[in-house]
Amino acid sequence: MFSHYPTKSAAAINSSSYHYIIVGGGTAGCVLASRLSEDPDQTVLLIERGPVVNSWISRVPLISSNFQDQKAPVYKWNSTPMQGIGGKSLNLAAGKALGGTTKVNGLIYSRSTPGEYNAWQQAGRKNWSWKDVQPSFRKSEHSLSHGQDNDRNTTGPWVNRHVQKEQFKIVQRNIDMSANFNIPCVSTANDSSSPTVACTPQDATIDSNGHRCSTEEAFLPKSLVSIRKNLTICTGVIVTSLDIRQAENGRLRVFGVNFCSDSASGDHTYAASATREVILCAGAIVSPQLLLLSGIGPKEHLEQFHIPVLKELPGVGQHLDHISVPLLYKVPLEDAVEGVLMGSPLRAVTEFLKYAVFGKGLLSQQVQQYNITLPSTLLDKNSRIPAETSEAQLNAHDPRNIPDIEVMFLPVNPTSRTFKGLATSFGIFSYLCTVLRPQSHGSVRLSSTNPRDRPLCDLGMFNDSADRLPLRKALKLALELAQEVRKTGYPLEDLSVPEDTTDETLDEFSNQNVMSTFHYSSSCRMDTEENLGVVDDELRVYGVDGLRVADASIFPQVPACHIQAPVVMVAERCADFIRAGR
Repeated sequence: MFSHYPTKSAAAINSSSYHYIIVGGGTAGCVLASRLSEDPDQTVLLIERGPVVNSWISRVPLISSNFQDQKAPVYKWNSTPMQGIGGKSLNLAAGKALGGTTKVNGLIYSRSTPGEYNAWQQAGRKNWSWKDVQPSFRKSEHSLSHGQDNDRNTTGPWVNRHVQKEQFKIVQRNIDMSANFNIPCVSTANDSSSPTVACTPQDATIDSNGHRCSTEEAFLPKSLVSIRKNLTICTGVIVTSLDIRQAENGRLRVFGVNFCSDSASGDHTYAASATREVILCAGAIVSPQLLLLSGIGPKEHLEQFHIPVLKELPGVGQHLDHISVPLLYKVPLEDAVEGVLMGSPLRAVTEFLKYAVFGKGLLSQQVQQYNITLPSTLLDKNSRIPAETSEAQLNAHDPRNIPDIEVMFLPVNPTSRTFKGLATSFGIFSYLCTVLRPQSHGSVRLSSTNPRDRPLCDLGMFNDSADRLPLRKALKLALELAQEVRKTGYPLEDLSVPEDTTDETLDEFSNQNVMSTFHYSSSCRMDTEENLGVVDDELRVYGVDGLRVADASIFPQVPACHIQAPVVMVAERCADFIRAGR
């Protein structure tokens, strides 16, 4: 289907010159390459390590979200042992394809609350308030379910749609029970007027045919790439370092990139030059890795690997991820993804035919259809939102009201654990309890000077004990929800839950069951150098002319949402900054 997608090899672009070189063809890189190449007078090179992937399976929303599958286009590796969880390591994953993680993620289109961006502005990030970023969210969006208004757009390239009606019974029971906790169920996701406390249906990046709408499908379809002669896309190519040297004015400048083929025999190094800018869009793991390999980062770490220090930036490679702990319950086979697809051959065939013929049914949906988000400080001792909570406390535009916990309703086993009887006698429903605004900070550090090697990633789970409190509240809320569901007569059976709700038990359960949320970010933060920032308010790397970063790594802190929509917003903003500067 995509065998003739127009890409070039590493050797084919050796010694070539472009106005702009974009490193990383993932979530952000595809957006930026599309926007910058809209001007036919500007030449753009996009370099992606992964291949072009457009198999039938890769476009089926439910199946393609299973990045644990051995054939999924992802990098898989382990974190370093983490002191905060007793020396355990966690599984990590990131997309390996044109389109990056949007090829394998959970498809959730979530912008976070307006207060998120107002907090950025309040902290000194000029022109990053909600009113500043809202147009960039709208520019990229093609909503199939929401009309054109100040929040939503129906004319952009990146398609999303409202959750469909085929929810599992267990999900619907939890939606119904949220009212018992004074948590309103709002009807529309990403509504800037919604309260900061809500049970919300999730928009998903799924098109009208029931296909996954990844960023390369949206922004770099074959039909567009074939006619843009000023745009060159290279896949299967790994950037080994940035060509940073002193310019005539005495300042450091990036002049291009060095790269090689990602094949086993790809030892030969090539180079390409950029006359205007190089933009790193390689994600929150590889963007800091490339900066470190190029001599930008903490001095002591660079000296450890005998890398000449070109610009000391201690903030390179900090922060990283949300903290998530799942509660697992047994449910009837027909009420969970594994039970339907693996435990009932007839139902599985029916769902396959529904999708193959009509693009409908279970396979056309995302796994997570609803969630609860709220500021944990509002919960009382019974895990309820007090009736007397004021409108001011629910105002989602106020930076003080940013949700710090999420409870996801997942009719699936989100862990890598195996359970005897799963999909033969029972299915699994999970409450994935997440700390959205972690105080714990992780790090990305080189494992070697070989760019092929995955860097050392310490997610830093619970290295700040402040994260324990909101997580306990999220776990207690989920446990109470389960109790309310049981009261309705629903057969919800404990599978992996804490024995009681004392702090000690909840903390130990968390240590044993914590998992990555795969929302890596903030490792090249937008902030001042004094506050460990790496880029300024227009995403320019401090001390190096012509170099920007535009991906999840620039967030001042991990956003309180699923992060693909904010990443696309950042890429749109970066394109605007570059055009304005030009």
